[in-house]
Amino acid sequence: MRSYLSILGLLASTAGVNAQHIEPVMIPIVNADSGINIQMGKYEVTVEEYKRFIASTGYEVPKKCMLFSPSSWPDPETPANWDHPELVANSFNPVSCIGVIGAKAYARWLSEVTGKPYRLPQLHEWQYAASKGKHSRFDFGEDYSQTEICKYENTEDFASVAGVLRDHGHRYDISAQCNDGAVYQTVVGMYRPNSLGLFDMMGNVRELQESCVRWDDDKSENCLEYDVAGEAWHWQARGVKVPDTILADFYGSIEGFRLVLDSTERYPISKQTEMFLQDLDVAQKQARKTHEKMMTLPNAPKHVTATVVSDTQTRIEWQETQPEAEHYSVYRSYLDPNGKHSRDWQKVADKIKTNFYVDNRPGKGLVSYKVYAINNQGESPASRQAQLGNAPVFLVNQKIEAEQYFAEKFTWIQDKDDATAVGFMHNPKHYVTGQFPFLPAWLKFAFTSKKSGTGMIEVRVRGEDGATFELWQGHHLVARISLSNQEGFVNIRHKASWIEGGYPLEIRSANQKWFMLDWLLLKP
Repeated sequence: MRSYLSILGLLASTAGVNAQHIEPVMIPIVNADSGINIQMGKYEVTVEEYKRFIASTGYEVPKKCMLFSPSSWPDPETPANWDHPELVANSFNPVSCIGVIGAKAYARWLSEVTGKPYRLPQLHEWQYAASKGKHSRFDFGEDYSQTEICKYENTEDFASVAGVLRDHGHRYDISAQCNDGAVYQTVVGMYRPNSLGLFDMMGNVRELQESCVRWDDDKSENCLEYDVAGEAWHWQARGVKVPDTILADFYGSIEGFRLVLDSTERYPISKQTEMFLQDLDVAQKQARKTHEKMMTLPNAPKHVTATVVSDTQTRIEWQETQPEAEHYSVYRSYLDPNGKHSRDWQKVADKIKTNFYVDNRPGKGLVSYKVYAINNQGESPASRQAQLGNAPVFLVNQKIEAEQYFAEKFTWIQDKDDATAVGFMHNPKHYVTGQFPFLPAWLKFAFTSKKSGTGMIEVRVRGEDGATFELWQGHHLVARISLSNQEGFVNIRHKASWIEGGYPLEIRSANQKWFMLDWLLLKP
């Protein structure tokens, strides 16, 4: 690899404007209490800026990127490079797939050619800049319901969920409750800036930091793991102060960076930067048109009902969405009393042009429906479920298959080897690695007992070491069980007690570790 810091005069010897560096537009960031007195880039560093660094130096980025794009699902077996066509198609998207090493290399090169002290931010600097010292999750407020964030950030939202489904056939069930118009990363500066005038601090791409969190024991000058801040188009935004880290040799398409100028001196904007900003304005206008199209995704159908038409038929009806959908899809989840069918969701109707559908039920068991609206931009979020029929009521000394629940939250179905198990999510909001809120998953079963009693509960279960779950009968704790060091499904017996009455039986996560339930049995 050619040393980029030793190359002087390349700007004069390399033909064309693409060899000339672009300096970032800087915003003063000052906080006396934290000793912060710097300037920070208004935007994340773009492909256009990074291309000029490569052209001027011949710097080689390792081809080891975990690429997430319209055509690629992240796969360590097929790594991509930073200049993959889908990443550089728009020069005003943030550059990615360059890792911390490539980001720091860019900062050192720009310092060399300008004589100004550019670097990556320290985490405490970035956190102050992202919120101006507020204690809220975001600079613009808490937004616990995640309905406002799309005005400010490119986050995991209705657009990205619809786009990932369109491109990869994978549906995320949970996202921000809004539509920012972007599926993957987009042109920098498309949304509202924060109160300091910085764009994309909590979205688009995660931002690599200068601060090291783990040094090499053998070579103390080598950092093995760095801070990374903010979120990306693919992740739920957790808040400014939530920490996360990234390995020094990890390269991903969801991470980029912005620069800090370690100086308070204000410099005039260069001619190259002026031209860059003019071109950025054009790129933003073009991208806004694309966003506006994606924002026409239909809303989730409302007021979905399921009524009996006959012994074998159900009529599902819903209110048409605005903007009007081109057609609808209907999905069904069925609970067979004889345990022959899974509770997994199956598409039973597609391209429905009306606001109703008559379904031929598989049997007399509990059945649930949800409806999606579709137009030429993609699929809406799911409607609320409509349910028909009664779940089986279980007794003491009666085996309960996991899929025989009548209500659930944050679970998924797995069918394997003719058996059905229900998984309990440890990270239902799809937060990026690191700290995330505890949102317990649960199932409820119809249950009754003629008298109170004690005995044993037997469960067939698998899960993460240390996963803990509780069983409740109304307000009464039946049992609390923890898993340890098992591989695959195992049968576990534990002391249990129950109370008289028809209280539902609920199995509920008690910590942030995943597990799967096959069946359970209460025995005197």
